[in-house]
Formats: sequence, structure tokens, C-alpha cells
Amino acid sequence: MAQANSSSRSMVLTVVGALALAGGLYMQFGTSAVSSADQQRCEKIILDTYGDSEEAKTALLPKCNEPGMVAMMDAKANNSSAANTAQSIASANQSDIGSNALSFGLIGVGIGLLLGGIGSLLRRKK
Repeated sequence: MAQANSSSRSMVLTVVGALALAGGLYMQFGTSAVSSADQQRCEKIILDTYGDSEEAKTALLPKCNEPGMVAMMDAKANNSSAANTAQSIASANQSDIGSNALSFGLIGVGIGLLLGGIGSLLRRKK
């Protein structure tokens, strides 16, 4: 009975680890920190502002998937002060850091639980 309970616990650890790992990987690589509407608005501001400069468009357009860049372009479009612009960028970047920390945390916990569960299952079979 104790061996069956330990085996089921190992299986639960393995499944929970796989789910946490999958969730963390999805959050990190499967989603964008910037909505498509925000990205399009950022791209439009860049095209309107730097339409004549191919170099500026080439450098800035790919960064519109970053929250700080979207905040910076919104501030530029609204003629915000430097202090307000800095505050907007910092706030956007803090939320991005929190999201990254959560996804990396889930990946780490998932790997730990998955390896622990698999290791426990392999020891039980011996």
C-alpha cells in the first residue's frame, strides 16, 4: 500500500511539473507582452514621426513588441514631459519584469518537480 501511494505521489509530481513547465514556456515564448493594438499604434507613431528616415524605421519598428518602447512612443505622441515619459517607461518595464519572473519561476519549478517525479518513479521501479 505504501509503495502504491508513493508511486501515485511521484506520478502527481511528474504531471504537475510538466504542467508548470508547459505553462512557463507558454508564458515566456507563446505570448507577447504587448497587445497587437498597442504594437500597431506604436508602429503608426514611428511611421508618422520618422517616415522619411529609413534608418530610424529599421531600428525602431522591430522594438514595438516591447512594453517600454510602446510607452515611449505613446509619450512622444502625447508630447509628455521627460519626467512623465520616464515614469511611463519604468512602469511598463516593471510589469514586463514581473511577467518574466513569473514565467521563469514556473519553468524552474516545473523542471524541479518533473525531474523529482521522474527520478522517484525510476527509483521505485528498481
